[in-house]
Amino acid sequence: MANSVQSSVGIVLVSHSQKITEGLKDLIIEMNGEQVNIRAAGGTDDGRLGTSATIIMSEIEELQDCENILVFYDMGSALMSAETAIDLLDEDVQPKCKIVEGPLVEGAFVASVQSTITSDVDVILEEVSKL
Repeated sequence: MANSVQSSVGIVLVSHSQKITEGLKDLIIEMNGEQVNIRAAGGTDDGRLGTSATIIMSEIEELQDCENILVFYDMGSALMSAETAIDLLDEDVQPKCKIVEGPLVEGAFVASVQSTITSDVDVILEEVSKL
C-alpha cells in the first residue's frame, strides 16, 4: 500500500533486517508525521536476514510518483541489491533514484526532516553529507 503523502521526495530504507527498516520507518513517521513518503525494504523474500532486489524494487515502485527517490542502505550486499533493484526498474523511474552514501538511521532521519522543509534534493543530500 503506497503512502498517500504528496511529497516530491521518497525514501526507501534497505537493510538486512526487516525489523530494522520497519522500526526506523516507525520512528521517522512518529517524529515527522505522515508527511514523509517512506518505504521499508528489509530482509529477504522469505523473511530471513539478507536483502532482496525484488523487495527493494517493489518499494521503489510504490514511490514512482515522487520526483526523487533516496535509497538508504545499511552495508555491503544491501548496496548491491539496491543497485540491482534500480537496474530492474522502468527507464522512466531509474533516473529518479539516488543511492545515498551515509548512515542508514541518522541519514534517513535527516533526509526525512529536510524533505518536510524542502523538495530540493541537493539541499537534502547536503544535510545528510554533514553526518
